[in-house]
Amino acid sequence: MDGKITEIKKWIQKAGPLKMGMIAVCGVMLMLISCGNPFFSEKEERSGERDTDSVQTETKEDVSLDEYREKMTQELVEILRQVDGVGDVQVMLTLKASNEKVTLKDRDDKGETNREQTVLIEDSQRNTSPYIIQEKEPEPEGVVVVCEGGENVTVKREITEAVSALFQIESHKIKVMKSKEAKE
Repeated sequence: MDGKITEIKKWIQKAGPLKMGMIAVCGVMLMLISCGNPFFSEKEERSGERDTDSVQTETKEDVSLDEYREKMTQELVEILRQVDGVGDVQVMLTLKASNEKVTLKDRDDKGETNREQTVLIEDSQRNTSPYIIQEKEPEPEGVVVVCEGGENVTVKREITEAVSALFQIESHKIKVMKSKEAKE
């Protein structure tokens, strides 16, 4: 037994205090990770193969598509009411798609085969979910504006340019019309 202790002491002296300190720190970190320390609760794991770059899921925190459309419509109505010559205004907004969440992918490029796997994270209850790197809002597809000043060419142009700038949609997808309640 004394021979082994002497051998260990020689090995420690040969390695030096810096290397031994690093080994001790690594050992402590490994113990903390394996014991489920809260500092290391989000463990990354690899799931099976997936073909898509995004995952669309609805959570309690997500704003529903209808709520998002209503919010954007109301904000557009409020801004257009402030424009000279527009008058009373109503807006209809259509969207291309719902919220999109882009997930982190792990690419494995070995030889002729290229494999892609979604990176998953695990919470403290061991529930896994994709690691989200970006969330994209729904994109507007078309806008119809009905207002009192809809017959005025200048007002039409101003509304079209404003909507195009706000939503990055082409002008041919924006229709401005005069309301039938407008005084003639």
